Amino acid sequence: MKRIEDKDILPYNFFAYKGIYTGALGNMRYRIWRTGEKPDFILVACAWAGPMAYAYIPDEDKTTAEFEASEEGRLAAIEWLNEEYEKGSWEPKEH
Repeated sequence: MKRIEDKDILPYNFFAYKGIYTGALGNMRYRIWRTGEKPDFILVACAWAGPMAYAYIPDEDKTTAEFEASEEGRLAAIEWLNEEYEKGSWEPKEH
C-alpha cells in the first residue's frame, strides 16, 4: 500500500520558516503548514480529494488536524495523513 514516508516531507525547520508543504498520495491531496503566534505555534495538516488545489476546495470538504510545532509533530502529521488515506475514499466531490 502507498504511504507518505518521513523522507517525503521536508524537515520541521522548513515549517519553522513559514514554509507550506503540499503533496498528493493517490487522489488524496494534502497540505502541511505552521500557524499561530509565538510561543503557541502549531502544525496543521489538511487532506482533501483531488484534483483541485487547496484554495479551490470548500472548507467543508477538507479534513484538518493540529499537531505540536516540532519534529515530533511533523512525524505525527505524516502518520495522520497516512491514516486518513487508508480510511477514506478520495474520489473528487461534485461542486
